[in-house]
Amino acid sequence: MVLCHVKRGDDEVKHFLFEVPAATPCEELTQQLVEVHNLRMKILRLTDAADGLAMHGPMKPPEKQGLDDMTPMLEDLQDDGKVVKAAPERGPNYRQDPTERRTGNAAPEEMAGIIRKTCEDARRLVAKEQVQMKQLTSRKALQDAVEAIKGAVMIVYPMGLPPYDTVRQILDEKEDLSSSAAGLEVLDPETTSVWWASKEMARGKTLADYVGRNEKTKIICKLQKKGAGAPQREPVISKEEQQAMIAHYHKKQNEAKVLEATNDDDLQNSAWAN
Repeated sequence: MVLCHVKRGDDEVKHFLFEVPAATPCEELTQQLVEVHNLRMKILRLTDAADGLAMHGPMKPPEKQGLDDMTPMLEDLQDDGKVVKAAPERGPNYRQDPTERRTGNAAPEEMAGIIRKTCEDARRLVAKEQVQMKQLTSRKALQDAVEAIKGAVMIVYPMGLPPYDTVRQILDEKEDLSSSAAGLEVLDPETTSVWWASKEMARGKTLADYVGRNEKTKIICKLQKKGAGAPQREPVISKEEQQAMIAHYHKKQNEAKVLEATNDDDLQNSAWAN
């Protein structure tokens, strides 16, 4: 299996390790890498939204999001023209959402903890430390993490969430990312290319046509939208190597200063100098 260190830009959160056979067609490779990338981005969005659900409860209706509970609404207008604001519903676990997007009526702490725990487990799968620890990413593990969060939400909210809640929209594959920054990170395999060694892997070829048939090969490949040109080349030395070289330079510089000072003292204390 060829070990692919997959990158999407410089953000290490978007890097992961993935194994595929050398004989894999480039179309299939692109499909698999894009699917894993999108799943990882989905988990980041889902865990963020689910954490908000655990902390501040379900979302308010769209027309009330961003408004506090005392803001008059059209339904508060009486026939005589007066505005009568009904007392807001606040449960025993009320915790105000500073963004006013959620109701604040959170689930009991032990139930909310179920959601938080599954989010922590899922977030661990997509952490940048996974690459540092040489942990492979698999589609099944990511899909299982999404299903685990879905199960946790169903346990805590058996009657379901409102259709406008972000958590439900993500789980139901109905989120609208067209006008969001997150939407820019969702890739389409038909408009995405895989690059390796400044070469765009062409459809109709296999991974082995580029990296050889050695199943123990390790490569760094990058996901890039078609038409965007070649991605930035990898630096000759890594960031860690650069820091080590700088530290070594400063150490040698300090040693030279100490040696120079010692030589000056020896010279002043010599017999012929007194």
